[in-house]
Amino acid sequence: MGSTDRPKLFILTELIPALLMLPPVGSSPAEYWVAEGRRAAARDLLRRLLALDSVEQVLILAAEQNDRDDLADLGGTPLIIPPGQFHFGHMLAHIVEEGDYQRLAYFGGGSAPLMTTDLLLQAFDRTLSAERPVAVVNNYHSSDWVVLNHAQSLLPLAARLPTDNPLGWVLDHEAGFDVHALPPSAATRNDIDTPTDILILLHHPNIGTDLREFLAQAPREWMTRIDNLRKVMNTPASTLTLIGRASSHVWQTLERKTQIWVRAFVEERGMVASGRMARSEVKSLIGEVLDMWGAQTFVEHLSSLSDAILWDTRVWMAHRGKWPSTADRFASDLGWVDQVEDSALRDLTQAINQASIPIVVGGYGVVSGGVYAMLEVLEGD
Repeated sequence: MGSTDRPKLFILTELIPALLMLPPVGSSPAEYWVAEGRRAAARDLLRRLLALDSVEQVLILAAEQNDRDDLADLGGTPLIIPPGQFHFGHMLAHIVEEGDYQRLAYFGGGSAPLMTTDLLLQAFDRTLSAERPVAVVNNYHSSDWVVLNHAQSLLPLAARLPTDNPLGWVLDHEAGFDVHALPPSAATRNDIDTPTDILILLHHPNIGTDLREFLAQAPREWMTRIDNLRKVMNTPASTLTLIGRASSHVWQTLERKTQIWVRAFVEERGMVASGRMARSEVKSLIGEVLDMWGAQTFVEHLSSLSDAILWDTRVWMAHRGKWPSTADRFASDLGWVDQVEDSALRDLTQAINQASIPIVVGGYGVVSGGVYAMLEVLEGD
């Protein structure tokens, strides 16, 4: 093959290839619902990336044929997944090595449901203009996407990246990159990992067309719960309770942008990144009280202290040591009691459904990016 016949990606070095990854769908109705929402967000992100002059093409690595076909119809370039057990770092290194890429942008399929063109341009422009190793991430401590140069530096780091979360930290501490994390906001802190990560985006002005249409079909009871939660946040002297891995920045932002009281029970920040969860070392005082009192009594007492609650229930799950299945976690988030097999989680889900106040549960996003999203909706009202 002559040099003039090679794909443009290898000769137009001022352009950056983007990689979009989507995971397997799962088999339960709740998992399928999340997958549909993530696919809608991925379609919106694909369109935004292809509209950038600095992006030559968007590579699609998706576990499901439907996702590959769907995104290919919009202009994505599907890749073939090599056989064997999936490992994020090894897969990323394989793609960089096979493509001989010197620059690369990686995005999880649901990693940027509220990303704006201006923020994308900021990330790509900073990388394109740099000669020394530079990476731009959405979150330094828990990265969901990255735009970087010197992409070949990823090759020896593959084993250090079981997921995308440590990308920022590893590039900084082990590869000598100048890592820039964009400021905390709804755009940079929202990543679709759970049902609540989708539902909490309701009414946000930056969601794309496909995700907006998907949310229009969300369960009505959940739309009502989110709306009631926002009313509490917008009512002076109301009390909102945060439970889980909330950051001090989230608390400060709530106090600065609202006129409500914030009660926070913060536990086990960094439980995944530190390895405490993998080593079964997670301890939760909230979890101990919940297990001691029982779900119904605990939720009733908690409801008497607040007007609304945002609850990262994964800390309690890790504290128990019996990690529920993805199907159970997602069904619980959606309040689908009859689809939760774990008895303790089913009892908690039932108690939350019967609570006298709006209680929104999920993973880390419910006390991080979800808070920013709701505040930005309130600012726009």
